[in-house]
Amino acid sequence: MRARIAAAIVSIGLVAGAGAPAGALSSDGQDESLRVVRPVTLTATAAEVTEGDVVALRATVKKPKRAKRIFLQRWDVPLYFGNPSWENVRSVKVRKRTTTLPEVATSLNTVRYRIVVTRKHGKPLKSAPVNITVWRWIPLQRFATYSSTTGAVFGQTNINGARYKTWGAATWSNAGSWESRFTPGRNCKAFAGVLGVDDQSEDGSSGTVALTADDVSIYQSPALMPGMSMRIQMPLALPYRFGLRATDTSPDGVDAFPVIGDPALLCTGIA
Repeated sequence: MRARIAAAIVSIGLVAGAGAPAGALSSDGQDESLRVVRPVTLTATAAEVTEGDVVALRATVKKPKRAKRIFLQRWDVPLYFGNPSWENVRSVKVRKRTTTLPEVATSLNTVRYRIVVTRKHGKPLKSAPVNITVWRWIPLQRFATYSSTTGAVFGQTNINGARYKTWGAATWSNAGSWESRFTPGRNCKAFAGVLGVDDQSEDGSSGTVALTADDVSIYQSPALMPGMSMRIQMPLALPYRFGLRATDTSPDGVDAFPVIGDPALLCTGIA
């Protein structure tokens, strides 16, 4: 009697385990019995982009012959009033299993997409959303200084004959060294600007510009002189504090006014 019961249990176990054993895990650690294969999916070629970049979105329809159109939708959050909602961006006919949909990233900080696929018969199918982080260049003047020396100012000036919005030494200041510190709050990963001296600097003058992150020096420019300009783009390790220092390195009696044209931080997570 016990032998018959044991044989019956083994038989039931073999039937239940046909295909994948109960509770078996896939290569990504998911329970195979809980795995859901979506009839439509959306993927992106990049998880992070810079504002203005083109990101390729790939819409996959498992059974394209039964589908009609793909509607690409973007999650829209009104700036001032109204309710968030999915807005149609574009639509295309379903012609094959995978369709590439290029999009220009313009959303603030994060953009969310999904696809809705209409069918010849039955209700439309929806994909899971895809979130993409968007980084954007923010003018440094948008960040209030928490510390600044006398004569370190934002303004407009010429560097090597070209007009820029600048940070740096005011022409009325003879301090010799100028510094400002900002608090981007670990939201920014790069700095860019054009280094030089104000065209009102005297012949034979020179100056330098330095960058700091969390009070540690991360960049020191070469000597900057009238008639030259140098564009830089420096990676940052998401510093909490960010600083600029300009120094007049001219001979005694000669004045230079080091400045940075169009200074900006590459950030996300900032309104």
